[in-house]
Amino acid sequence: MEKKGLFTRIRERLFQRKETEPQAELVIEEPTQSQETEIVQGIDRIELAEQLQIIRAVHQYMDEFVLPSRKLDPALTKGFALQNQVFVTTGEETVYRTNMDVFFQEKATGERKVEYLVSLVRFEDDEWRVFQVKEVLPAISESN
Repeated sequence: MEKKGLFTRIRERLFQRKETEPQAELVIEEPTQSQETEIVQGIDRIELAEQLQIIRAVHQYMDEFVLPSRKLDPALTKGFALQNQVFVTTGEETVYRTNMDVFFQEKATGERKVEYLVSLVRFEDDEWRVFQVKEVLPAISESN
């Protein structure tokens, strides 16, 4: 059996479309909801060691791909809030999916100024990978 790439497998499982579809159509509007072709077989809890691996992967992804294009106020602090559940689907290959909030808040008040919802997937015994990043709460004031 030919081993397919991560995004090819995601497209096939979640969208049932060919890999030539335009990228804009592949964004999931509500990442926290089950997709039409996704049948949730169970919900598991994520152990602490795996939570830390997910946080490291998201931190690295945000620093490399999302944050360089943003000029955020340096007074804001970064935080992570992982939903401690993972949705498991089965078929040809087991797929695990979870979401994490990445936010930037004021130190003094704890008020969130910028927030992202990050969706992650893991196939079988692969590592967790960022699938989608969606800005939930935009920055009120960005530096020039």
